[in-house]
Amino acid sequence: MFRKTVHKIFAWIMAGVFSFLVFPIFFVISFVAVNIDNWLLKEKKSIEGEVAVITGSAGGLGKCIAKELAAKGCNVAICDINYELAVSTAQEIADKYGVKAKAYKVDVTKYQEIVELNEKLTKDIGAATILVNNAGLLLHSDQLNPSLEEIDLMVKVNYTSHFWTNRVFMENMKKVRKGHIMAISSIAGLVTLPQSEPYCSTKTAVRTLMRVLRADLKLQEINYIGLTTVFPSFLQTHGLVKQLATESGYADLYPLMAGEEVAKRAVNGMLRDEVEIAIPGFFALSYRLLTLLPAKAQDWVTYAPISRMNGVKKAFESIKRK
Repeated sequence: MFRKTVHKIFAWIMAGVFSFLVFPIFFVISFVAVNIDNWLLKEKKSIEGEVAVITGSAGGLGKCIAKELAAKGCNVAICDINYELAVSTAQEIADKYGVKAKAYKVDVTKYQEIVELNEKLTKDIGAATILVNNAGLLLHSDQLNPSLEEIDLMVKVNYTSHFWTNRVFMENMKKVRKGHIMAISSIAGLVTLPQSEPYCSTKTAVRTLMRVLRADLKLQEINYIGLTTVFPSFLQTHGLVKQLATESGYADLYPLMAGEEVAKRAVNGMLRDEVEIAIPGFFALSYRLLTLLPAKAQDWVTYAPISRMNGVKKAFESIKRK
């Protein structure tokens, strides 16, 4: 019994030494090394002439990403449940950037529709070697008490759909031995957003999915498929989200970001093969430092001050009334 107690004390002492002495040194070294690799050593790869599939790209951030890819000479498939808006977006991109752009009506929750999309796209433009999993649901009709159907749909759109699209389009990439998958998560996948249990859960799951996929590709010695996960903060591209951020007080802490700004950072990071991109960048540091704290301390930091929590609740109630 005494020996076990001594071992436990020794383990805690070593953990403390590592946390307070060794970890900061490794953190600084790794931070500098990764940024030198991303920004100084790595050249941006060319995607000119390739074909990209962007889900949920008729409008919002997805449209901004499609435009940014097209500006690099990439042909794009505008995939969305809103077909009429997708057609308009595809035409706008084709006219402005001189690339091939075509609209497709797709329900990303249905695997067979993804298979059919790949077949149609390959015949129309060519085999897609770039996949951007952007489609997502942000809010429920009643954010404080969502229905079972709405929760189920959010899980399918925000998370399960990634399995279907990855499985289908990775086969294209393996055939030609090149490709890239970009997954749009959220800052809510790194830090807690109150009153958003389904949304935060799906976005955290996307982060884990991409990390596991990176590990699986390494085990298979597949080094020609890049993976990038993007964690953007609140954007100006969604009206209700903009209202929520303003009424909750979040916009007072940090201004809402333009979709074009996030798209540019995401695509440039993808072209440098960055694996995780937090936007704005300081979140990459803050959430890591937060995880060093005990769980109760993390909760206090996340939920304080209480008035901010009430602001979030009032904002959700305001959206529901409208």
